[in-house]
Amino acid sequence: MSDHSNTVLTAEGLIAGYLPGVDILHNCNFVLGDGELVGIIGPNGAGKSTLLKAMFGLVPIREGTVTLHGDPITNLPAHQLVRKGVGFVPQTENVFPSLTIVENLQMGAYQLPKSEVAGRIDGINELFPRLGERAKQRAGLLSGGERQMLAMGRALMMQPAVLLLDEPSAGLSPAYQGEVFENVKAINATGVSIVIVEQNAHRALQISDRAYVLDQGKNAYEGTGRDLLNDPKVIELYLGTLARR
Repeated sequence: MSDHSNTVLTAEGLIAGYLPGVDILHNCNFVLGDGELVGIIGPNGAGKSTLLKAMFGLVPIREGTVTLHGDPITNLPAHQLVRKGVGFVPQTENVFPSLTIVENLQMGAYQLPKSEVAGRIDGINELFPRLGERAKQRAGLLSGGERQMLAMGRALMMQPAVLLLDEPSAGLSPAYQGEVFENVKAINATGVSIVIVEQNAHRALQISDRAYVLDQGKNAYEGTGRDLLNDPKVIELYLGTLARR
């Protein structure tokens, strides 16, 4: 593993799975540096989302350790991790459709003193002006891309140091996918360290500083986004014709 100074989040030797005795991750390792945008790609069923959820306390870790700023957080419950500065955006059901945009953002700030909430919402609206323009609109009426924007905005209400994104472009049209990737880059530019699990491997590698390729719950490859995009083996096994577009 290469040396990363200012490491924010690490996972070492993770063995984890949803059911007792059924391991999905087999000795997985992961490092996120301060301010980095790191992608996790790989075929369906490779354990990408499981790795993300294990680091966020949603999948039991049987062996191995997860650290945040050097402190152990292995198997801590999600609500404690939110307090410690980790945000998580699940792939589905990540907004409250019957609530307005502003109410969704307020839900993301439930652990904050009331006096701080309005200021945080202003900050999110600065990052995503469209949310501010439609503050009173119900989330269920938003497009797929706007829903993801709102889900990310809600996770950012607690001003996390780390944001974990589980397949944010899944099920979206190419235009909305492009918008989501631009939003991820914009969030990263504010200083938030980001881990993005993506089915759209090509686009994920384009925006990632570094990336991990998982296969069958193990680390298969690791490198800069650019190197993996141009690696003949990675192209052949995981990117196919996409890499030549």
